[in-house]
Amino acid sequence: MKRFFNCCRRYRGSLCLLAGSALPESDRVEIENHLAACADCKNYYDEIKKVAVPLANWEENFAHIKPDRALQMRWAKAVRTASEPKSVRTLWTALALRTAWRELIWPCRRTWAGLAAAWLGIAAFNLSHPDHREIVTAKSTIPPGEMRLALQEQRRILAEIIGPGLSLSPAEPPRRPNNQPRSQLRSVALA
Repeated sequence: MKRFFNCCRRYRGSLCLLAGSALPESDRVEIENHLAACADCKNYYDEIKKVAVPLANWEENFAHIKPDRALQMRWAKAVRTASEPKSVRTLWTALALRTAWRELIWPCRRTWAGLAAAWLGIAAFNLSHPDHREIVTAKSTIPPGEMRLALQEQRRILAEIIGPGLSLSPAEPPRRPNNQPRSQLRSVALA
């Protein structure tokens, strides 16, 4: 509510100009009248004036300071870099990030915060539970004999579906390779 009824906000910029002696005469009377009536603006003006007066006379106060050669080179490089046109990719990336922030993230910041909180809750829940690998690697409770009988029953049913001409006998196992050198294999084949 304070910002709706705070009429001093419109005077703040003018107070800074007045403290720096840059305010036009036409506006000066109105600002000085407001300063006489408002204690907060008077305090703000005094603080700004404490900073602005030494800065107004900076040439006199800092005339004895001379920058060294390395500092001059850095300044010159900074000026050249600032005056060079930036690459289109850099500008596009900055624009895309700024647009994404302004249009996607900032308007929905509470939603993003809620999603982040949900993610943290899920992560905490997963970390608090015991290792789930035990469930996956648990041994079957069906005895091997019953498993074999169930497999034979399934094969019998599949054989009925496929038909009598086709068999479900397993294919021949691959032949084991000979562990002999090639020279000996040729001599055995020739003999």
